Amino acid sequence: MNLNKIFLILLTTLIYQNFSFAETRFGDLTEMRDERMRGKENKWVRPHPGPFVWNRIEKKQGVFSWDEADQYVLYAQNHNQKTIATIWPYANWEQKSCKRRKGRSPFGKKFSKYLSKPCSMDNYKIFLTKLVDRYDGDGKNDMPGLTMPITHWEIMNEPEFRMFFRGTEDEFVEIFNVSSKLIRSKQKQSVIIMAGAAGMFPENKRFWKSALPKIKDHFDIANIHHISTPDGNCDREFWVDEFSDLLKSLDIDKPIWVTEAMTGKCRVIPTYIKAFASGAEIIIDVGPNAPGMKMSKIARKKLNKLIEDIDGFKSMKIITKKQAEFTMEDGSIKTIDF
Repeated sequence: MNLNKIFLILLTTLIYQNFSFAETRFGDLTEMRDERMRGKENKWVRPHPGPFVWNRIEKKQGVFSWDEADQYVLYAQNHNQKTIATIWPYANWEQKSCKRRKGRSPFGKKFSKYLSKPCSMDNYKIFLTKLVDRYDGDGKNDMPGLTMPITHWEIMNEPEFRMFFRGTEDEFVEIFNVSSKLIRSKQKQSVIIMAGAAGMFPENKRFWKSALPKIKDHFDIANIHHISTPDGNCDREFWVDEFSDLLKSLDIDKPIWVTEAMTGKCRVIPTYIKAFASGAEIIIDVGPNAPGMKMSKIARKKLNKLIEDIDGFKSMKIITKKQAEFTMEDGSIKTIDF
């Protein structure tokens, strides 16, 4: 969908995008080892791959190490960051037990060399139960010093890519639905985020057109990722418009978040504004360590200014081809040129 189409729809119908989430609209992919990627204060953070990896926490069956995950959670709460925890259902020891085929770890030695469905879903559920128990904030088995519980859980990541999951669609669906049911049973205030779709290329659409109806009752937030190609090619709405159309075609009415956003050659401010206009509620910037074309210093400065100007907006609309209007929580109006 091009800008003219978005502008025509929004201007002629005078429909505002009204959102269910009134806190910060922005966030960052984070990595504790890189000081540039620890995220902004008072924003969302999505550790990636993050510490919530079965293989990192339970390296041997029954032996749990929480040091790394606790470090992330403590840092986030000390900086008033809201965490999106990505759950990775892989442990080397567990997948060796049924001789799963070894793959190539997408994140190095600390991740997992095995990316298939768990041999035993019961083993996986033991890990997941302990994970939720530690960070759910119910006062039982919590991390010492926990003051900001994790409520937002993203189950897996881009499962249509063999880089991240070496299983079938049905195996993904089973893992996802089992995980969602368990989390919801343990934490009533939990918010389940769909495993991020890796764009809206034809192969991605085919996977999600089939998988989404099978998981739609088990997630609260629909999720699209946008990573530009190495040469910087990109979609000018972070795929939000096409993803929204796919959801509507499947009769799925869910909020849309972009938990990986990379602009590539696209102009930063227009891309963010058009993504919000197309229905995005939250956008998570991939940061300086993203693959492919990096955001320039000038572009990052512009993005930071946009965040400063409009974060926490209540509603928005495009009013001309080059201007958008944002209604803030206090009722004030901010006009942004793009």
